[in-house]
Amino acid sequence: MKTISTVRFRPKLEHFDFIADQLKKRADHWASRGTTAKVYLVQDDDELIFQIILDGMDTLIENQDEALAYLDTIRKYLIEYSEEEGHTSARTAFVLYESSH
Repeated sequence: MKTISTVRFRPKLEHFDFIADQLKKRADHWASRGTTAKVYLVQDDDELIFQIILDGMDTLIENQDEALAYLDTIRKYLIEYSEEEGHTSARTAFVLYESSH
């Protein structure tokens, strides 16, 4: 079943463009994989939102360690959401319906 994963980032203002560029490269990295349906990078005020649609949850689980290692490389440029959430706000869900248009 297709899975959608959304990760919100709040870059420190002085590093906003740098993080946007890094996440664009990350989007291209994910898009080059055969199991990725779509990748989006969206700006909402002071946040960058990385959204990926995968063909299945297995891909997300298999790449979790790599994704966390990547986060470690940019963490110092991010504002922490909270002590509980850390430097990202992430959600993953199953796609129940997708229009054909």
